Amino acid sequence: MTGFERCMKALQWEIPDRIPVIPQNSDMAIHTSGYGMKECLYNPHKLAAALLESWEKMKYDGIMLGPDAAILAEALGCETIYREDNPPAVINHVLSELSDVDKLHDIDISKNQRVITWLEATGIVLEKTKGNLFVICRADQGAFTLATLLRGSQQMMMDLALGEDIPGIMKLLDFCNQVHIRFAELVKHTGAHATTCGDAYCGPGLISPAMYKQYALPFQQQASSQIINRIGIPYSIHICGKTDLIHDLWVQSGATFFEIDHCTDIVSLRRKTNGTISLFGNLDTSLLCLGTPDDVKEKCRALFEVMLPESGFILSSGCSMSGNTKVENVVAMVEAAQEFGNY
Repeated sequence: MTGFERCMKALQWEIPDRIPVIPQNSDMAIHTSGYGMKECLYNPHKLAAALLESWEKMKYDGIMLGPDAAILAEALGCETIYREDNPPAVINHVLSELSDVDKLHDIDISKNQRVITWLEATGIVLEKTKGNLFVICRADQGAFTLATLLRGSQQMMMDLALGEDIPGIMKLLDFCNQVHIRFAELVKHTGAHATTCGDAYCGPGLISPAMYKQYALPFQQQASSQIINRIGIPYSIHICGKTDLIHDLWVQSGATFFEIDHCTDIVSLRRKTNGTISLFGNLDTSLLCLGTPDDVKEKCRALFEVMLPESGFILSSGCSMSGNTKVENVVAMVEAAQEFGNY
């Protein structure tokens, strides 16, 4: 069974031969390739080469492309700092007032060089792997997180707490959602097999479940419906941190699968999503960076015990792996799936 077949069966709640493995290791791939971070973010051939070289070393079932969380914010005007050994980060925001969102409406992200790089690199990976691997290209950040990057986290939290301009907040969120959905549409045209968003700022570590229900969930539902039903590609949502308090709400998003952080109670979430939403995760990235292969295999074995015998699960890290993650630990993930992950 190919990696593509294995992953598709997991997402469709059919039974593959074993649990599939897709590490979130774009940054690690760039780091181990010897290329610089910035040159990969502007050169699709180098970015694709880094991802393919990493796969050749570790032989997992799919490739997830998405080296950073600043691409759309930067395309919309945020100042971004580039770092040689880490992903770029937003350091300045563009919306001093909520009403400033009107100034952003004429931006065409399809002409942004960084967006083009991601899309072209995805096409190269698809061509080189010839349908044997499951290829995911992120559509960067979901509406709430993108809005927070544009507005600034402190100011966005104040906007929510004061509630003085709810129509303005909703207008900003809707704008950001349309940009995100447009990115997903561009991803679909590459032939990628799935897309995903990060929506870290809407987790319970920053906002209450009531705020998540009011300001994040409706836009996740809209994105899921548009991307899965109209655009026609599987879609995932990743929320960093411990998400237990919003699980009853999150499962209403309509996504195809969730990317689960290591500190979330995946057993509880599994009960709420069984047969409907596949789960993707959730090994601790610190373990993958600092632990031993034996440590990784033991954690995988424990995770498989609560995921098997049902389908709907892909082994991954709980979040994006750091550049200095150990190659042997990712190999251990694959070996654990082969040794302990058979259905």
